[in-house]
Amino acid sequence: MSRQKLTIVVTCTDRKVTAAQPALTARTLPQGTVQARVREWRRRLSREQGTMRLTDLYSGESWTQVKRLVATARSTGYAPDVFVASAGVGLRRIDELSPPYAATFSVGHADSVAPSVDEARTWWSGLPHTATPEALHPSIWVLSEAYSRVLAHTLTLIEPGAVAVVFGGSSNVPDEVRVPADRGLRRALGGTVMSLNVRMATRWLEIAEGQALAGERTRLAWEEWSRRERHAERYDRKPLSDDAVREFIANLAKLEPGVSKTRALGTLRNSGMACEQRRFATLFSEVVKR
Repeated sequence: MSRQKLTIVVTCTDRKVTAAQPALTARTLPQGTVQARVREWRRRLSREQGTMRLTDLYSGESWTQVKRLVATARSTGYAPDVFVASAGVGLRRIDELSPPYAATFSVGHADSVAPSVDEARTWWSGLPHTATPEALHPSIWVLSEAYSRVLAHTLTLIEPGAVAVVFGGSSNVPDEVRVPADRGLRRALGGTVMSLNVRMATRWLEIAEGQALAGERTRLAWEEWSRRERHAERYDRKPLSDDAVREFIANLAKLEPGVSKTRALGTLRNSGMACEQRRFATLFSEVVKR
């Protein structure tokens, strides 16, 4: 009996089993427009031999959980077709060869490729993508907020009524297909925040038991399970100076133009930092003048 194909799209990880050569680290790119920088990056990539399958290049807890997700898809009756979205090599199947590299959409990182969403999207469009998920098949997308914003065009493949579920993601993902990251499930699922989205995706497949991936039965079973297992976390947040809060707000405003004060404060607190609400409101007004 043939298995139903399931498209799985995940984001890459910062941790790799082998360090990149200096030429394939974004920090060594010359200053210039993002278009010029991505052209130079592609030139450098083309000169390097792909030495490892992407699935073997990435490491760490998150990637271990990606492999578990793929294994769960197989054990529940699917034939998974797995893609990885990477700021370094674009959208590719995980069995493709690649050299080690260091590039990320995370703002403030030494190997960050762009300071804003628009520039990150320009960078993404200039990468040497080699594969495109097929919209005809059921799909699971496990995306961080940063990658979800950058992959906005790719996410248009998820048409209304499509059999698709996006774990994590951002506000530009249609509500009917999105399952937002829920820290309240971390105790039930285990692991760190970094692997939460992929652990949620794995649990979703287990709950679906090979039945309709995005059907009402699966969604109701998920809601029942998550209500039962959700546990509010207590945070030991690190207080920040006024200057540090201003810097955080400025960086977030570049990444998310038009971000609201409420969302900005929530993002800061979710990152493990502390700032009293009234003080944050004052500092936000200083930085974001509308």
